[in-house]
Amino acid sequence: MERLRSHLPFWNPSESTVATERQIKKIEDYKSGYPRFTALVSAHDQFFLCRRFDKLRARLLLLKQDRLSILEQRLDQVDQQETSLLFLGKSRCDGNTNRISLLSEIESCLTDYDQFVERANRMLGFGPAQQRNIESLQNWLDGTGCLAREETAYLTHHRELVSLAPAGDTAVSQVETWVEDKFIQFFRSFRTSSFHDVSTDPNVYLYSGPLIKRTAQALLLFLITLLLLIPVVICNILTKSRTIELILAGATYTTVLIVFVSGTSGIGS
Repeated sequence: MERLRSHLPFWNPSESTVATERQIKKIEDYKSGYPRFTALVSAHDQFFLCRRFDKLRARLLLLKQDRLSILEQRLDQVDQQETSLLFLGKSRCDGNTNRISLLSEIESCLTDYDQFVERANRMLGFGPAQQRNIESLQNWLDGTGCLAREETAYLTHHRELVSLAPAGDTAVSQVETWVEDKFIQFFRSFRTSSFHDVSTDPNVYLYSGPLIKRTAQALLLFLITLLLLIPVVICNILTKSRTIELILAGATYTTVLIVFVSGTSGIGS
């Protein structure tokens, strides 16, 4: 047994923590330029912003559409000028090489058109980028000067910027943002916690802990409970009902409200 223990490594929690901290690379550990800017963007999902290029997509869509319209007119013209009814009535015997070549070109253009429409539809389905994240990236670039201004000009196209991050609950996100701002404003030690380990720059703030999310959820729960209790309290003041009646009325009101909200969400989706 002693021999076995002598060959087994002794695990030290403090050494493991130190090793883990050494493995975490800071944003400033990367060289200035695209390596450092890439590290910043990859550290926060909401920083994955890109342009839709709406004008270019509209231009290409119109050109591809017009190209198909021209091919459609040419096909109609070839059919009208056809002298053999057999070629028009039986495609297997169609010997008109002009029509066969034209149909092949139409198929190729139509496939490209369909793929472009699907890609454009997916791109237009992304949610807009939040102004908060755009300004954060712009401020960091202005402060560090890591990239040329020409190559970061995409951040100035606010109307075309979209976020690649999954869209969550807008109300919850707004509450989390408000909670985060208040924590930063009133608790100076909040920014020095262990969950701000992405960067050594004091001007870079990226929080990765659960405190903000849990606080926002608790605040929303309190507000929802308050909204549900207000009608019950008003009913008690006006009617002076018994407690058990108020409890039943509150439970019924809550159930009906939940069913209504769930049904409305289902219709909207």
